[in-house]
Amino acid sequence: VLREFRNRQMLGILWREIGGVTDLSSTLASLSDLADVLIECTSNHVRAGLGTRFGEVLAKDGCPMSLIVLAMGKLGGQELNFSSDVDLVFVYPADGESNGRRQLSANEYFTRWARQLVALLDETTEHGFVYRVDTRLRPFGDSGPLVVSLAALEAYLMQHGRSWERYAYVKARIVGQCSNAGVADELMEDLIRPFVYRQYLDYGIFESLRDMQALIAAEVRSRELASNIKLGPGGIREIEFIVQSLQLVRGGADRKLRERTLLRVLPQLAHGGGLKSASATALAEAYRFLRRLENFMQAIRDRQTHDLPENDADRQRIALAMGYPEWQQLESDLRKYRTEVGRQFSEIAFRGDSNSGRSELAQQIAGLWDGASSAADWSGGFSEMGLDNPEALSSVMEAFSRLPAMRQIDSVSRRRAGDFISALIPQLKKSKRPAVALERILKISEQIVRRSAYLALLNENPAVLERLVSLCEGSAFLAGEIARFPVLLDEMIDPGCYAGELSADDMRADLHRRFSAMDDHDSEQRIETLAQFQRAMIFRIAVADFSGSLPIMKVSDRLTELAELVLNSVLDVAWSDVSSRHGEPWFDAGDGPRRAGFGIIAYGKLGGMELSYGSDLDLVFLHDSQGNGQQTNGERSVENSVFFARLVRRLVHFLTTQTGSGMLYQVDTRLRPDGQSGLLVTSVEAFERYQEANAWTWEHQALLRSRPVAGSATVARDFERVRSDTLRHRIRRDQLLPDVLTMRRKMRKQLDKSTAGQFDLKQGEGGIGDIEFIVQYLVLKSAADHPAVIHYTDNVRQLGTLCAAGCLDEVDAHGLQQIYKDYRLRLHRLVLDGQPPMVGMDEFHTERDEVCAIWAREMAGPASSTLL
Repeated sequence: VLREFRNRQMLGILWREIGGVTDLSSTLASLSDLADVLIECTSNHVRAGLGTRFGEVLAKDGCPMSLIVLAMGKLGGQELNFSSDVDLVFVYPADGESNGRRQLSANEYFTRWARQLVALLDETTEHGFVYRVDTRLRPFGDSGPLVVSLAALEAYLMQHGRSWERYAYVKARIVGQCSNAGVADELMEDLIRPFVYRQYLDYGIFESLRDMQALIAAEVRSRELASNIKLGPGGIREIEFIVQSLQLVRGGADRKLRERTLLRVLPQLAHGGGLKSASATALAEAYRFLRRLENFMQAIRDRQTHDLPENDADRQRIALAMGYPEWQQLESDLRKYRTEVGRQFSEIAFRGDSNSGRSELAQQIAGLWDGASSAADWSGGFSEMGLDNPEALSSVMEAFSRLPAMRQIDSVSRRRAGDFISALIPQLKKSKRPAVALERILKISEQIVRRSAYLALLNENPAVLERLVSLCEGSAFLAGEIARFPVLLDEMIDPGCYAGELSADDMRADLHRRFSAMDDHDSEQRIETLAQFQRAMIFRIAVADFSGSLPIMKVSDRLTELAELVLNSVLDVAWSDVSSRHGEPWFDAGDGPRRAGFGIIAYGKLGGMELSYGSDLDLVFLHDSQGNGQQTNGERSVENSVFFARLVRRLVHFLTTQTGSGMLYQVDTRLRPDGQSGLLVTSVEAFERYQEANAWTWEHQALLRSRPVAGSATVARDFERVRSDTLRHRIRRDQLLPDVLTMRRKMRKQLDKSTAGQFDLKQGEGGIGDIEFIVQYLVLKSAADHPAVIHYTDNVRQLGTLCAAGCLDEVDAHGLQQIYKDYRLRLHRLVLDGQPPMVGMDEFHTERDEVCAIWAREMAGPASSTLL
């Protein structure tokens, strides 16, 4: 029955394929579905027979345990062809005994089950066979047991699993409806997925790819398989290797790449997965051609062959089925496809082969590394190589080689480290500060040497290593970020990282891509993903800043846009968490019930759109709930004030918690009404009362640099109204100048770190702080008569509005704008190189004098002289 059913179905599938009724993907899926049905029905038949004689093996919860059939290879990927073997691995949930009159151990019970299943499928009768079954992918291959327990499979993969098995398990899939659902989930999600997909970028897989290809190439030569469209050059196997290698490299970080079917995963690889779009398209076309050719070759006699036919009749049969008028045209296209596949395979598999064409210099470095050389040996070697300051270089190199971590690594990691050092040192010849670059790069290496896949990444991508040397030479900040978060090395693979074209839309699209593959209700995972995203975006912005691709104002814009995107995302997650427990907050202010709104107000650098690397976020939280019925509408209803308090605590927790990718932001909430003694979240109504009756002048100065950045549009409009009314009508202008000068004097006394030889860019006399206080004073002084001056929240545009309103001389306004930009550019450069905000007194001498002169003119009053 099995064989007759199989033959009828195969004939129908072949007929539809030849007639052009269906495409390749549907054909492969139909062949795979047929195999699934036949295997599952056969397994159920065997189970019924075993149950009659031996009963069932019960789990601890009393439920019967079932044999789990893992499909591997083409069947696992639902890509079965007409005469494929089916690669199967058999697993049972746990040990125990059957409950029949004759008891069997679980191992013996499930071994009988698997043997009978294989025999029913594999045996050739007068009706043929169902499938040739290959079980050699099981643990320990032919020498291992036919069936293993879940625990035994786990132990095997952890202790003995090899690289080629990771390739095989990419396509692993459970056949049929497994009655042990929880066990099936544990097998796939907790055991196989972590074995196949590493959490980090696993570029070490290319080494194993080259090893496997070398073995296959030797087999091709020994067996003369050049005409073999599967194993021969440019064949199906090379396409599978390309795709599976890139899946293994990036699949741990990108769930969309964990697809079993090759034609489905190829488009994903073209979207940030390591392939160009044109390359992915070419591989897909070649794969479709080769797999159709393979199908028709095998369908002629139901034989598993991959060798091109030599007799004319078979060639004409295949040409007809493939839609070609003659064999020669088919053969010409075949050569074209195989040439393209071979070219791409060579580019991917051998791009980082450190042993091919190794230079004499690299060999010399390798000798020093392998010989556990002293500082004197390294110094002599560096001198011979023509590197500047060999003593400093040798000291760094010798110290690195003797680190405890270097003595504890395994042979694979040490070999990769040696390849890395051999590639790194020649790059230093191009460096202006080789000792600085080497020290910073080796700090990174110290962090990644135990996870040597990161070293493999650098060995496989010479362009990334070259970029790394340049970045580390010029930026302690970037070097430190990579050392703390090595996953950032992946960002350096993308040439777009250096283009400086990152926009807010680009960031939104990137975050959407990362979130789209996640569970919407897993808040902790979403925050972890958000932290990874934020770290990557800050890194890309800093790289563009370092390379000069982004002007200073654009750098702050991008950092500000990133912070706003993160805040809105965190607010969504926090709101979802709290509202899922308590429902949504509602109230009735006399005009009918409506949902209460919540808003995040940014102050300081975020409010002024002048965010820098490592800046805190100064935040104030407002809601518009008032009147009657201030309750949430969930089953566990609470007052709105309780809801918003819990929301803010959750929000701040998400922003400040340490994830595997670091903290999102430090949050400062001290600018809220009544400071640290006040409520963490305030109603708009209470906020307005405070600004009218209790706010100090310094709080009005802070209000100048405030704006809504996340949450309810209604709350945002209400806040803008309160801000405008306050800045125009509630300023105590008779006390304004003394208050401003007193505050500046306190800040100068506490924060100015200037010395006789060093100038503090932020707080020194004539520095950034003085410019900000000039602007704040003039805007607060003029807002009642010239409301336009409060429209913007950043210093540069506030200076522009002061000039346009006639409140500041044009020359002074433009001068302060340019000086402010120059100061901030220098400050950014210092931050990127890990330096304090100090410069020599010989720098910015003219600029400081100009700021002091404007201060003297604009801040004239009885208290101003005491500051200067």
